[in-house]
Amino acid sequence: MKTAGAALVFVAVSVSAAVALAFPFGGLSCGIAWTAFAIGLVAAVPAWRGIRPQDPQMPTAWDVLLLTVFALASLRAFLWLIYPVGDEWRVLSPNNLGDLSKHIQLIRYLANGAPFWPESPFFSGASLNYYFGTDLFNSLLLCLGVPLEKGLLWCGLGGAALAAFALWHFGGAFGLAALLFNGGLAGFLIFQTGQPGDFQAELAWKNFFLSMFVTQRALLYALPATLFLLSAWRGEFFREGSGVPRWVTWGIYASMPVFSLQAFAFLSLVLAAIFICRPGARKRLLAFVAPAIPPATVFVILITNRFTQESGLHWHPGWMQGGEDWVLWLKEKGWGDLPSPVRSLLFWTINFGISLPLLGLLGWKAFRSRDPELASFAGTGLLVFFLSCFFRFAPWDWDNTKFFLWAWLACAPYLWSLISAWPKIARIIVCFFLFFSGAVSLVGGLDGRHGYKLVGRSELAGTQSALATVPLMDRIATEPIHTNPVILLGRPVVCGYEGMLWAHGLNYQNKFQDLKDVLAGKDPGNRKARDIRADWIFVAGRVPVKVQ
Repeated sequence: MKTAGAALVFVAVSVSAAVALAFPFGGLSCGIAWTAFAIGLVAAVPAWRGIRPQDPQMPTAWDVLLLTVFALASLRAFLWLIYPVGDEWRVLSPNNLGDLSKHIQLIRYLANGAPFWPESPFFSGASLNYYFGTDLFNSLLLCLGVPLEKGLLWCGLGGAALAAFALWHFGGAFGLAALLFNGGLAGFLIFQTGQPGDFQAELAWKNFFLSMFVTQRALLYALPATLFLLSAWRGEFFREGSGVPRWVTWGIYASMPVFSLQAFAFLSLVLAAIFICRPGARKRLLAFVAPAIPPATVFVILITNRFTQESGLHWHPGWMQGGEDWVLWLKEKGWGDLPSPVRSLLFWTINFGISLPLLGLLGWKAFRSRDPELASFAGTGLLVFFLSCFFRFAPWDWDNTKFFLWAWLACAPYLWSLISAWPKIARIIVCFFLFFSGAVSLVGGLDGRHGYKLVGRSELAGTQSALATVPLMDRIATEPIHTNPVILLGRPVVCGYEGMLWAHGLNYQNKFQDLKDVLAGKDPGNRKARDIRADWIFVAGRVPVKVQ
């Protein structure tokens, strides 16, 4: 806990200090990066000293096996996160083509000195409404001269190491398996195809390691930090103490919105549950939460543009069972003409397998036992899981997975406490059906032996040369695709690629069409270019044109 806690404090304080310093100084710089890291180190040293070592948690054979699998999967995913092959930059996972280009743009944009609070680099006329703490940390490294690709690699491996420890400390081998191997029944198709593959990728409930931990960079910090806090609160309020100073957990919790709003919301719900279930701890909880409200609120205000960001909250029962991808999947399997109730039953069964009945049993145990720890952690997880099945929390309904993740991981250790009391043969059967599909997906998803082209290296260098005279913060009207070198150079553009704009809930359609007209030469006098706030027009292979 000492090293993990100190590392998390270092990141949290460094990023928070960088945000605070960037306002008066107009953006990030080498000096701000050094200062932010120095402040983070000043906080991390007393955190390391203050965290009391606990009785060593001796790993079992299963712990060692799952930690090894996690390490191998992380090495495969992050060593090949972005890598050169000839004249190309490639990525291992197709899921990362769009996500990684957005993160690269944001990292370089911030490191280029974007004024704070930054405007959105991927949509003109809008504030940056995104929790970018992890990307900001990479921007600080870039300001200090660490190449972007190496910074992504170091942060990926460092985040994976912290996540492995936090998962093991909170949930043991079962907790590690819950992230690595979550899945339903789709993986059993391997017995039909004879070839491993990410069979869950076509479904709504995807493998968390592949679809979220590798692609959603916020989780490199938010996942270990959230589980660290859950472990500390479990020890402090329900067991023999956590050994973690309150100021350490306070700092990590208060700064969480800049790293992940979903994690912050889930942690807040857990604190509310502890407040309800543990009356004797209410004074301590109030003393902890009250001073965290001001800094956390400031971060939330900034990220949501003073709460003006459009909410994605909608009544949406059935989650993604009516989605186009699910309908196409059923048609491919020859099940497109099944009655609606049968298709609904198939959705929950194939996506989640035996996870749902097991969670139902856990809920029944929590109700029967009245155990305050079980109610505070697993109860909160079950509640969030249930709500995520009936409400949409973001414009893109798949983003509910960001809540499913926390709910599933919070329930994992308590689910194992339920299963571990069963006979050995029952435990083996349950774990096989619970994790087999996800294990097949993990192997198949990490295979990707040929990778996927992100951009040509010479194309990137050529675009950089072409834009040499264009000021770094000038906004460019250019082709809105994720492989556009302008985006990958961190330049602010009128519109990023459409899937990202839609997922962020931006009202982009009119501006997107005007951008197409501008690029097609259907804008005499540059009226539309001015309307969409373009400073320059740039089409690959041509000279950038200043908008007059």
